[in-house]
Amino acid sequence: MDMNTILLTGSSGYIGRALAPCLKTKGWKVIGLDRRPAPAADLDGFIHGDLRESSCLERIPGGVDAVFHLAAAKDDWGLSDEEYFDDNVNATRKLLTSGAARGVKNWLFFSSVAVLGPSAVPLSETAPLAPRDAYGESKSEGEKLFHGLTANDPAMRVTIVRPSVVFGAGNPPNTNVYRLIDALYRNRFVMVGKGEAIKTTSYIENLVAATMFLVERMAPGVQTFIYVDEPKFSTADMVREICALLEKPPPRWNLPLGVAAPLAHLADVAALLARRDLPITAARIKKFCRPTNFDAAKLRALEWRQPVSMKEALRRSIEWYLQAR
Repeated sequence: MDMNTILLTGSSGYIGRALAPCLKTKGWKVIGLDRRPAPAADLDGFIHGDLRESSCLERIPGGVDAVFHLAAAKDDWGLSDEEYFDDNVNATRKLLTSGAARGVKNWLFFSSVAVLGPSAVPLSETAPLAPRDAYGESKSEGEKLFHGLTANDPAMRVTIVRPSVVFGAGNPPNTNVYRLIDALYRNRFVMVGKGEAIKTTSYIENLVAATMFLVERMAPGVQTFIYVDEPKFSTADMVREICALLEKPPPRWNLPLGVAAPLAHLADVAALLARRDLPITAARIKKFCRPTNFDAAKLRALEWRQPVSMKEALRRSIEWYLQAR
């Protein structure tokens, strides 16, 4: 790939911190940009700022050959719909306008399988956009902005990556797999429903490896790729695997969704009054029971191979969790 300097937005985030060193190994100069002051290690430059502000965009140096756009609002608690769209659509629009004016031709956009919505059958990149929440809707609108970019200039090269739930060592505590491991370790987990729903995941090392593979194959126009690990686990499968690695017996009983949902609404009221993000919310309970079945066959057809197995990914994640405690 003919690139020298990459602007990496969201460089202080979980994926950005993992991706930056891999980009550096290719000999590329990496400049980070993030609202959080702590940059990823080993960057060639860092801009502390907000993409929504023109003063931040003006500080991007000349000579940027590619923009890898990871910055996004994605927390599942405490954000309004307006905040999702401001961060994920308005900020992206401003970034694209600035980058196009500077002559940037290479773009990588981290979207999400949330643009497709939940599904019991495996969905591929050809499935219609059907987001179910503000996060998915805002990411969907972000994708449309990139399609508009190439419509105006066919020489633009855009790769869109749609991961599922990202996990691994260093996972933030407010993420789904971390919460699951933590609840099982503390004996605070109750299975809601039967756990039959497929819940696809994206282990951080596999996701970064897939991203690096795709970066080398960027082409004019928009290329969209889903990334999910194989084999796919149901919720019950995931719980059994984690319990085995923690050397704990799996839960012996489950709570029907019809019983759990009203209890979760009470937790929502408590969280609102306390102004705290509690582990249980009505939205998380519903999300826990929804199938998220996605298909990464398009990527694998390019002869890409997943470097870390699901069992090994969980083992490494739990090992890190126990050490971090």
